Amino acid sequence: MSALKKLWRFVRNCVELYIPILSFVALFLIFCFQVFMRYIVNNPQSWTLEVEQMCFLWLVLLGACFAQREKAHVTFTLLYDNLSVKGKAITAMLGNLIISVTFLAAIIPSLHYILGLAARAQVTSILKIPKTLVFFPYVVFLIIILIYTLLDIYEEIMVLRGDQHYIDRMLQASKSEAEQAVEAANAQEPINLNINFENYGKEDK
Repeated sequence: MSALKKLWRFVRNCVELYIPILSFVALFLIFCFQVFMRYIVNNPQSWTLEVEQMCFLWLVLLGACFAQREKAHVTFTLLYDNLSVKGKAITAMLGNLIISVTFLAAIIPSLHYILGLAARAQVTSILKIPKTLVFFPYVVFLIIILIYTLLDIYEEIMVLRGDQHYIDRMLQASKSEAEQAVEAANAQEPINLNINFENYGKEDK
């Protein structure tokens, strides 16, 4: 069972973390190469634009899945922070329900579009990269975000039912980074600076 968990964690990180990292590195290097060829060598390369666009799509869409996993998307919580625990759960669940319904409705049409590109053998104009490969991360993005929002809805339901474990998780997640940093600093054991001078120097006598 632990082996399956490790495999799942590795696949998950590959999709949400490693591929976006590689896409960013490729995007940066190709961008530098493009600038060099255009302004130094005076020989612009048109194919770089296609690769940059593909890397950007893979980076943004799959990277957004990792941000959703870590709950790191930008949020405005001025009103949310002043609500009770149940109020937080209700408002968060309403937002996640909207996302879930929207993404669920978009999966099938998006998948049909991607498969249609493959059926028509659509490719990019310069490098002839299959457009299915270029746009397929969008379907992956929809599915992964849908799964995460459904898991969040489950946690919010548990909060409304009074499960203390999920209540504590919600309270911890709603804390700001500053509050979490202060708690982490307070949790560390203070360094003992008390020095016993009573026997200091006696060993040398």
